[in-house]
Amino acid sequence: MQSADGDGDKNEESYISAGAEENPEACQASRIPVSTVTASDDEYYRTLYTRELDFHALGERDRELASLLQGGSRLDFANPLAVMQLTKTLLRLHFGLLVDLPLDRLCPPVPNRHNYILWLKDLLDSSSPSYSQIYEPERPVEGLDIGTGASLIYPLLACAQRPAWTFIATDVDAKSIAYARRNAELNSLQSRIRVVGRDITAPLVPLDDLNIETIDFVMVNPPFYASESELLDLARQKSRPPHSACTGAPIEMVCEGGEVGFVRRIIDESLILKRRVQWYTAMLGKQSSLDVLVSLLKENGIDNYAMKTFVQGTKTRRWALGWSFHSRRPSVRASRGVELATTKNILPFPTELTALRKRVSCGIDPEQLERTLRTTMETLDLVSWNWDALLSRGVGFADGNVWSRAYRRRKKRQYHMTTAPSQGDEASADKAKTSPDPSPQQKLRDVVDCAFGFALSIRVEHGPRGTTDEVTLAVRWLQGYDYLLFESFTGMLRSAILRTVRAQDEK
Repeated sequence: MQSADGDGDKNEESYISAGAEENPEACQASRIPVSTVTASDDEYYRTLYTRELDFHALGERDRELASLLQGGSRLDFANPLAVMQLTKTLLRLHFGLLVDLPLDRLCPPVPNRHNYILWLKDLLDSSSPSYSQIYEPERPVEGLDIGTGASLIYPLLACAQRPAWTFIATDVDAKSIAYARRNAELNSLQSRIRVVGRDITAPLVPLDDLNIETIDFVMVNPPFYASESELLDLARQKSRPPHSACTGAPIEMVCEGGEVGFVRRIIDESLILKRRVQWYTAMLGKQSSLDVLVSLLKENGIDNYAMKTFVQGTKTRRWALGWSFHSRRPSVRASRGVELATTKNILPFPTELTALRKRVSCGIDPEQLERTLRTTMETLDLVSWNWDALLSRGVGFADGNVWSRAYRRRKKRQYHMTTAPSQGDEASADKAKTSPDPSPQQKLRDVVDCAFGFALSIRVEHGPRGTTDEVTLAVRWLQGYDYLLFESFTGMLRSAILRTVRAQDEK
């Protein structure tokens, strides 16, 4: 069960037609992987489809595609055989993947599906348990693809790019399951991708059924349509034959309630499973669905969510929605990558703020600014604080608002109320002084439940001689449920750094 792309545009931006080879055992020698790109080359994958496809160049590298091109450079998107071959060609040349696809199931557009994987990588990297905010090649990640389809497209794309990722791929259609398993075998990924058949009435996130305690993410590309009549009506509105863009099975394109109804089921299940999944995600074909589902999340008190618009070419748009019961916050790129004009009222809280960007009239000493920031942090009652001098970046955690005047007054009163330590207390203090430093694992456990986590970075850009410099202080919200705490902390930092900038400016 993999969704159809609802708009049915016949171009390389959103090709969705079904294609050739009915025999899942077929594996032609000409489809041996030729990609030499390493799986860890994230920059390659990120820029892979930022330009329009060059069909002539692709045809020169793939004879089977070349035989289906018109005039050597044009692809007929009304021809399901041509569309299927394009999918196979892109997967083979760009990812080193082989696939067999049946005639009567959906043939996924590779660039569109690839965008979903890129977003998932951003989402998981920027909210990782280590708080590193970068790709960690050794980090094991397990995902669940609901309705993987015959192509097994999402697990294949993800495993090609991330060697430490594994998948459970589910579907309710026997034929799609058979092809999905075959596609895992064709790419020697049986040990990393487990294809599981499910009943249509069974839970969509079957952690208990599969004896899984926790998983990193759930993904789904749900059926767009609430009924077959809706599919046909939309086709007629676009003045095209109703099945010219997609010959997928009804179970792949239609479900009760359409995509909103399907994702609503996942939200309902997530309210029970909660933190057993770090990120629940879905790709949507209608922006109106995003509005409805975000409102549903807010009604249930979920404010840690992420949205992204996938734009392929000039016509095709899809929207991704993710939500989490964990306190780790994703980057702005992963969480607010949408058009602000139409979705501003439903955007999640920003997780990155500029505390200061100020031009000054004289050269600024970066080391002095860093010392000011570090001194400010060291005066706070933080659970953890670490500064990387090489990167001019620090990461810290607090149990609450430890920078407010009220907190400082309360701590001062507690200090004065403390009596002199007894002999036993002194012995305990001496023992604590000689105790070994906590291990990195212990430190990580200590900060996991902190109310607030943050990262700070200072950048000083020196202008040409005789011009002013610009100082930037960026604050990243790493962890927590209270956005006002993040805002308050940023304001405190702004005041502290401004005092330093002004003092330097007066010299």
